[in-house]
Amino acid sequence: MSGARSMRGFTLVEVLVATALLSLLMLGLVTAMRSFAQSGSRIDERIRVDDDLRVSERFLRMILSTVSPRLRPASAGGPRAIDFSGGADELRWIGVMPARHGAGGLYRFRLHAQAADQGTTSLMLEFFPYVPGFEVPLDPDSVQSRALAKVNGPVRFRYQDHLAQGGEWREDWPHTDRLPRRIGIALPAGHLAWPEMVVAVTPVTGPLTVGRGGGLATGAVIGPY
Repeated sequence: MSGARSMRGFTLVEVLVATALLSLLMLGLVTAMRSFAQSGSRIDERIRVDDDLRVSERFLRMILSTVSPRLRPASAGGPRAIDFSGGADELRWIGVMPARHGAGGLYRFRLHAQAADQGTTSLMLEFFPYVPGFEVPLDPDSVQSRALAKVNGPVRFRYQDHLAQGGEWREDWPHTDRLPRRIGIALPAGHLAWPEMVVAVTPVTGPLTVGRGGGLATGAVIGPY
């Protein structure tokens, strides 16, 4: 009798209970693995966005920190106006292109946001060589466009008026006779806020010359402009 009892197998209820417990265990493992994979993808995407923004920030600081306050063509006796335009969602200026990023020299730049895929926004930079007296390129093929970064949300520009009381910040630049002291660029990068980039503007005047390292050098003069 004892030998017969020892050979007895599992009952149907025990098998069902064991199967249910195993299913719950497998479901928990699959859920954990899926969450781990999604977390890894989010981390990789965040690293990619941060890298893009860091590279874009370094480049923008170089070309925004050396603005050339060239005068717009004006009629005789007309007001003095600098070729610079700043709005809340677009920025146009004349500046120095670093030699290692192109042919070097003075260029016309346009920085703006452009809708991209999946509800994202691309920070776009358009540029072409500066020709005195012309606000449009003589050769349409000379216009180049670069997507500097892809962000989540609208890109916003603002400008500091250092001559206003308290160094007022404005969402557009109304003055045509001088440049802002600083330019702020807000680049939303998802649920983790990316700090606003603030660039100090250094007006550059004088002829371009070739420096010792083969790069372009200019005479820098600090405002007011």
